[in-house]
Amino acid sequence: MSRTVKENSTGPSRKTSGITGLLVVILISYFVVGFPDGAFTVSWLGISDEIPGMTTAHTGFILVAYSVTYTLAGIILAKLTKWMKLQTIYFWGLVIMGAGFIGLALSPNFALVAAFIAVYGFGTGIMASSMNSYMAKHFNAGQNNLMHCFWGAGAAFSPIIMGQLMAVLTWRAGYFVITGMLAAVAIILLISMSKKIWIEEDVEAEAQTIQENPRLKTKYLTKKWHQGLEILTFFFLGGTDYTLVFFTGAALVARGHETNESVAIFSAIYYIAMTLGRLFFGWAAKWLRELPIVRIGIVIAVLGIGVLYFTSSVIGMAMTGFGLGPLLPTLVSDTSNRFRPNILSKIVGYELAAFGAGIAVLFFATSQIMHFVSYEALFPLGLAFVILVFACNEILERAVKKNRR
Repeated sequence: MSRTVKENSTGPSRKTSGITGLLVVILISYFVVGFPDGAFTVSWLGISDEIPGMTTAHTGFILVAYSVTYTLAGIILAKLTKWMKLQTIYFWGLVIMGAGFIGLALSPNFALVAAFIAVYGFGTGIMASSMNSYMAKHFNAGQNNLMHCFWGAGAAFSPIIMGQLMAVLTWRAGYFVITGMLAAVAIILLISMSKKIWIEEDVEAEAQTIQENPRLKTKYLTKKWHQGLEILTFFFLGGTDYTLVFFTGAALVARGHETNESVAIFSAIYYIAMTLGRLFFGWAAKWLRELPIVRIGIVIAVLGIGVLYFTSSVIGMAMTGFGLGPLLPTLVSDTSNRFRPNILSKIVGYELAAFGAGIAVLFFATSQIMHFVSYEALFPLGLAFVILVFACNEILERAVKKNRR
């Protein structure tokens, strides 16, 4: 059955008027959340040429700076919801991201470059955690997958903007232009909030309804280890995604099957397939619930890693991206089926924080293992991370079924 908005048995049916307009605003605004990742891959070439003393080795420090503040943003989301609505937090995340872009465009040295990348990392984390929390509360897995498709489009579009402006001007001009686009989106958000098209939630009323209804009490997971395992799922997912797309090219070059130039197609195919995976499973969510989508995605990803390992074929990269693509938005959407509304923002914030931490920690760990053991270690490690995502999710699903029995 197709669901326009997330079904919620804890309160009255939600009004559906204006839902389409709200979803359009969310999709347009989430498009810009992909800008930092895409733009930096191109602007780094100009930054490293222009800023004195910058080398490739500095990218490690920059990744850490970005990951730390992105993770911090997710951790504090629950605190922020005590003072602001999720859509307001989302708006201020956009402002912080824009401030980081302006600061980066004006930075004369590495210290300030790293500092302002940390600033926009915080803004990006605020936007991602608040909107994923909002979508988990009010929309279904299909719409959440569609939103993440727009992130992918932003990540793909921003390097084009930056590359064209660097060809005629500088990387600094590129960030000013991108900031102008962020300002336009900020205006759209302000107008949408003034028109009151955002769905308002009454968490206290929902919590009271659950308290009074014994049947609803058994619907949700309540133990601390449930929350910890949910968060750990995203930690492994973050490491899986980033390490595979970043290191596969290096592993194939080490095998002698590809050159530095030709492996670029593997990263491009991965992101294209990821976007297609989100589109397909977003459409399939009309008939499939979250759990089957996650299971099917994991099976495809496992098969893709196997094809990569045994054949070094770009088909394996496409299968991996297609399978992993729907996991993040679908798992976020499923969070509202497992945990009470009054703690949902906290859980989703921690999930996105864990995703960022997984990128940093597992990326570093994989790089060290590959350095001291072999590049071939990438594929069994990637497979292990995917299986751990599957295992964590299945344990939680068993806990949900046990509760309901």
